[in-house]
Amino acid sequence: MANLRYPLSPGRGDFIMFVARKYVAGGVEIDPDFGLTTKRLGGEVANICLPIQSSITDSNGVDWKEDRLDPLRAGAADIAIGAVEGEEGQKFKERVGKISKFLNNNKTAIGNAVGTELIGSALNTNLLARFGGKVVNPNLELLFGGPQLRNFTFTFFMVAREPREAEQIKGIIKAFKKSMSAKSGGGAFLEAPDIFEIKYMDGDTGQLHNSLNKIKQSALQNMTVDYTPAGTYSTFADVDKTMTAYRMTLQFGELDPIYDRDYDGHPIGF
Repeated sequence: MANLRYPLSPGRGDFIMFVARKYVAGGVEIDPDFGLTTKRLGGEVANICLPIQSSITDSNGVDWKEDRLDPLRAGAADIAIGAVEGEEGQKFKERVGKISKFLNNNKTAIGNAVGTELIGSALNTNLLARFGGKVVNPNLELLFGGPQLRNFTFTFFMVAREPREAEQIKGIIKAFKKSMSAKSGGGAFLEAPDIFEIKYMDGDTGQLHNSLNKIKQSALQNMTVDYTPAGTYSTFADVDKTMTAYRMTLQFGELDPIYDRDYDGHPIGF
């Protein structure tokens, strides 16, 4: 396993650790609360420590979508739900009767509206609003659609101060590139790239930083290396002609969404 660090002499400052691990398709575990957990982590491939960036942010999102349910569809849904729930005969009759009474009391207005809507759809024109100054009540509501996956971008500016540090920088770039690449076993199939554990670390204690966010297992989706960040081609006078500076940008995507139970045991959480 490769152990890489920049800078070579960081002192006792805080740092960010990237642990590359083999992706192991180990199936799904069901916990006591019936949550699904996918086992993916294999052996460590590389351990890379870099200085924490000057800009640290996270963004949590949840998917909420607009949903519409007009009176006719609401009535049909109400009857269907009663049938699915297996309501007793009398209770189900009452449910159907209630919907029938509503339709009968409003049959003229509903008939006109449905007819106008059908004609409007055929002509791709909202005739009901144009000529009647009204629309069918859509009962618009914002409904929960599910969690969202998060993305993180990290940018590191690296300048070698000695030959050993130049080797570390080039080794770090190579390690990230290799880990994000698809694995070719020489057969008909490709295996998944390595995945990463990303941790903000407290340099004094060697433990997780208690005032920065945690990050779930992530995939390195995109990597950009700028070999001339100053806008000029410039190298040191060593045998390899090491570039005087490198700017590396890493874009990660979390593999799993965040749930409320994930916030236990850490002051900030995810």
